Amino acid sequence: MADTAIAILDREGSQRLTLRGLAAELNSGVASLYWYTTGKDDLMALVTSEVLGRALTQFHALCGDGEKGPREFMTFPPPSADPRTSAATAQALQELRCLCLCLFSQMREHPWLAGQLLGTARGEENALRTWECTGQLLQRMELDAEQRFHASLAVANYAFGTGAGIAHRRNRPGAEEAARLVREQLERAGRSGQGTLPGVRAMLGSFGDHDDRSEYVAGLELMLAGIERQTWGVPSNP
Repeated sequence: MADTAIAILDREGSQRLTLRGLAAELNSGVASLYWYTTGKDDLMALVTSEVLGRALTQFHALCGDGEKGPREFMTFPPPSADPRTSAATAQALQELRCLCLCLFSQMREHPWLAGQLLGTARGEENALRTWECTGQLLQRMELDAEQRFHASLAVANYAFGTGAGIAHRRNRPGAEEAARLVREQLERAGRSGQGTLPGVRAMLGSFGDHDDRSEYVAGLELMLAGIERQTWGVPSNP
């Protein structure tokens, strides 16, 4: 049932998914679906959990093979660890980066997932498993309890919030169109006496080299660099 619902969502979007339509795809009656779900909201939570589970499965497989991330991110190699960073922390940071990339990969593959994560439900069981996985990775770093707690929140908020927001914009105007819209805003700002905004103008040239992957990876590495920096001042885990 979950696989069929995911296929419908990928093909038609969340607005078109109904229990009646799902039952028709399964050659089943609507009543039989209520053995597995109480309604559409519950069904969306179920399939969200399924897709998050796939991200976790991919993460564990990649780590087991010594890979640094999904194939689509091979052009974004991880940065080298700072000499002040311990080997254990460097390895844990690399795996945490891989986990976040696996989550974003699923958001790119399933466009409806981002909207679901930005909404009310986060897949419950596998969302908790993802947070648990994050917590275990942070425990391998030289962080105190408060630092681990705040780091876990930062990672969860970035992966489920910012990452979902970036993925959700994939079908929005492309880089050239986005740059054109910003230029129009700058012209209006200049005419209204708000100044030339040189800082914004200086960034316009970067739109051509920008895509959702580079945006996500850049923000992810800024966050991980902050976590890495915190490990330099703590000699060992309490």
